[in-house]
Amino acid sequence: MMWWMCSGLLAAAAACRGGQPRNPVGSAGLATVVDSTADSVVARVDGAVPATAIRLLTEELRIAPAADDTSLFTEISEFEVDPRGRMWVFDRPSSSIFLFDAEGKLVRRIGRQGGGPGEFEQSGGMVSLGDTGIAIWDPANARISFFDSTGVFRTSWNTPSGFSTDDGVITDRQGDIFLRRPVTAAREGEILGRMGLVRLKQGGAFGDSLAPPDLQVPRESYVAVRKSGSDRFASSMTSSFAPNYYWGWHRDGYFVVADGGKGYLVLTRKDLKPLVIRRTSPPVAIAAAEREEERARITYSMRQTEPGWSWSGPAIPETKSPILALFIPGDGRIWVRIPVASEVIPTEDLPVRRDTLAPVMHYRTPVAYEVYAPGGHFLGRVDFPPRTRLIDARDNFVWAIGQDENDLPAVVRFRVTPGWP
Repeated sequence: MMWWMCSGLLAAAAACRGGQPRNPVGSAGLATVVDSTADSVVARVDGAVPATAIRLLTEELRIAPAADDTSLFTEISEFEVDPRGRMWVFDRPSSSIFLFDAEGKLVRRIGRQGGGPGEFEQSGGMVSLGDTGIAIWDPANARISFFDSTGVFRTSWNTPSGFSTDDGVITDRQGDIFLRRPVTAAREGEILGRMGLVRLKQGGAFGDSLAPPDLQVPRESYVAVRKSGSDRFASSMTSSFAPNYYWGWHRDGYFVVADGGKGYLVLTRKDLKPLVIRRTSPPVAIAAAEREEERARITYSMRQTEPGWSWSGPAIPETKSPILALFIPGDGRIWVRIPVASEVIPTEDLPVRRDTLAPVMHYRTPVAYEVYAPGGHFLGRVDFPPRTRLIDARDNFVWAIGQDENDLPAVVRFRVTPGWP
């Protein structure tokens, strides 16, 4: 793979051999310079987005039950938005799905806890199947259940048991259904192999497996192991600031992978040259007090598995990784969570402590995403309100899970302002 390099100002970069501006700065705030002369297409975006170019999220809809309302959800594990803008919300405590129309009106409550047809023990992910309804993976019952567009149970497929994860069922525009599972052998420092996709055959049996390209990002992992007789218990985690490897599945049928440490993405597009998006921006420093809290958090977590665990892994980084998460919604745009300077959490916003022995975290990283078109050009940056988690995005709308100061959940729909070009 050839990297296109060009020094000097952005205006001069467009004149370098092989580079051409794909889109002007416009409302994005930064220009994209593209080189398509090598085996891979390289799109480069440099600099910080000006504050005046950051897009806003304007809240349009909020579904937020009161603290004493037992008729709606109380803990959202996830939700799915269908092509009509309806929201299918899975409530973990009741093991039920709440279907709301695009205006936020409750249409029906679906299922309950159990093992019968149309019942759930657990949700490992939901996907919208176009206008035909949804599919939900229930790892505890080892099956995928299908519901029509009105929420009526249709059928279920039995799936192999023994593994579960969040957001574990995925589909594409062809209607194929995949489960997110380990598809390679574990490497040193890993408990499981690399995650990938296993295609399901009609009825639920495993078909072929798909492994995302491996960028070999250094794994700065902390591992705890405890043995009890013949049993062995292990846990592993990384610092939230450390470089990591990310991947996602584009509904057009290809992987998107990211090197969180070096700040680039690779789109393995079907029948096209691979597309590399290289992003450079000023580093974001981590305060010493925040690094110390991160170390305490990791130590506490590791000691839940191995009580005598002591620090033996890499030091906490002094700057944040340039990529913190990767998200690919159904409309095909690429959303990349970026680091921003941490802020001290106001006392009234500190989360409710369910474990009084856990260390208190006084810092948070505000949520901000940069968005790219599937062709690689930079569309802009979006900042999110505190305590808000991105769930889906389509056209100029964003859906999220919000939480108030009492950790009560809400389904929220925003409009991106100004809209995407």
